[in-house]
Amino acid sequence: MRKILSIVGTSVVSLMLATGCSNLQMGAHIDTGDETIAKTAIYVGELDSHKAIGAIKAAGEKTGWRVTDFKTDSVIVEKNLDDKMISSTIKYHNGHISGDHENAPMNELLILRKAIVKELKSKSEHH
Repeated sequence: MRKILSIVGTSVVSLMLATGCSNLQMGAHIDTGDETIAKTAIYVGELDSHKAIGAIKAAGEKTGWRVTDFKTDSVIVEKNLDDKMISSTIKYHNGHISGDHENAPMNELLILRKAIVKELKSKSEHH
């Protein structure tokens, strides 16, 4: 009888601890971070949003994109490619520059991304 009570008691305590830990998200919890930031986003830290948008505009124009202001923290880039208009919304958010790839091929956006990084580097070297 004592063995049964001991087993039941141990099981109850284990169950309570397991439930408590899972409610507190302890143990093997994996932090997912800010899911609004794309994996290909460019980290710019505390860079002023006007400077970030300026770098996006300069890079876009240098790589053949037409750049249009959209909001204070984003622009729309458009480009004719094989008689088809492609576009993306590029935004500065939470210390990152990122864009969507729903209406433009990733290879074109990666060229733009590389140009943005180059523009940011050249501006940081001059200041």
